[in-house]
Amino acid sequence: MAWNKVEVKIDGETVNGMLQLGTDVLVLTNLYKLGDTINVNGKDRKIVSSVEDFRDNIVHIKLAGASKPKPKEKKSDDKQTKGWNHSKFSR
Repeated sequence: MAWNKVEVKIDGETVNGMLQLGTDVLVLTNLYKLGDTINVNGKDRKIVSSVEDFRDNIVHIKLAGASKPKPKEKKSDDKQTKGWNHSKFSR
């Protein structure tokens, strides 16, 4: 898995963290008290769960995935695109 370096704001200070791509797992030093949300690269993200690793004094934080925008529905212009238009030849 690939990792991205991110800026995290906790307790009024900016610290560096690592975000695992494709999994929304954030890894930070275990020096801060976590709340319900955390600011990653300027965006507030909801914390789903966290696991402390006492061996390395780090915490693995599972973040809620960002919701994908819904695709816009195409509106019909009521014009026929294919086929024979029988309405022109009606008697």
